[in-house]
Amino acid sequence: MQTIAPPAGSHSRPLFDAYLFVDWSGAGKKGPRRPKKDNVWIGHRVRGTPRGSERYCRTRAKAMEYVERRLREHVAASRRVLLGLDSAYGYPAGFADALGLAGDDPPWRKIWREIRRRITDGPDNANNRFGVAGQLNAAVRAEGLPGPFWGRPKKTAVEGLPVTSPAYPAATRRGVSLPKFRRTETRVGTAIFSTWQVFYTGSVGGQVLMGLPRVDALRDHPDFAMASSVWPFETGFTTAPTPAIGPFVLHAEIWPSVGRERVEVLIRQEPGLIKDQAQVRAMCEWAEGNDSRGTLGAYFDTPAGLTAAEVQACTSEEGWILGVS
Repeated sequence: MQTIAPPAGSHSRPLFDAYLFVDWSGAGKKGPRRPKKDNVWIGHRVRGTPRGSERYCRTRAKAMEYVERRLREHVAASRRVLLGLDSAYGYPAGFADALGLAGDDPPWRKIWREIRRRITDGPDNANNRFGVAGQLNAAVRAEGLPGPFWGRPKKTAVEGLPVTSPAYPAATRRGVSLPKFRRTETRVGTAIFSTWQVFYTGSVGGQVLMGLPRVDALRDHPDFAMASSVWPFETGFTTAPTPAIGPFVLHAEIWPSVGRERVEVLIRQEPGLIKDQAQVRAMCEWAEGNDSRGTLGAYFDTPAGLTAAEVQACTSEEGWILGVS
């Protein structure tokens, strides 16, 4: 990205044939007809074409319909697709244990399926994200303490979900202490918000609760499941996360703000361009440009400075933001 120094390394062949990036939203109501920021925007680009396209979606349901349609086209054409969603793909390590989730699946998958089981997301964006955050707090919190999730409208009472932030690390009833940030967020620094924060300006926790069920459904979609993987959970950290030929869909967590410098340039070049639209366009340009130069693979490799235990935590539960070295 523009604000993060690229890691060393290169690959000899392009990794992808197409790129889809989704600037996500956890909104509780349908967006306006006129395209606007802070709603869902999708950037799409096929490698080698003169330029990509951007699409505004008033609801998450319509956004997923569009993404599924594009994926069907690419899979039918045997293309390898990089699909990124602006939502954390994991929580700080220990959350699955704190929830007491049983089964043989890895921690990240248990969490995805647990949240998908609890979340409702209507065709008009009506959803129960605040209630689910309160339920998850109730499932993990130690006696007398609030749990890790926080943030709700002050005039809306939600059982188990406080208005203000708890102290971190958050103690839980099963003895696991949950930190405020994942390792990838700590690497970014002070500009990023915690996945536990569900409400207030800049918060991302609502997006995560509304995003994970959608990514889980795409990963298991009968039309794509046999040709899909989630980075780094299923691929590990590697410079070659794709096969030599498609079809293939690689799911990866993105954070468009790491490309803010290119976004600012696009807005100066095209006055009136909506920031979210500029962000997904910049992501497509960044991915295709690096892929064509043979440098994209390095961003999927093991981030510098992680211990073996930290790598295990990231590939089993926390995940990592694409573009953060």
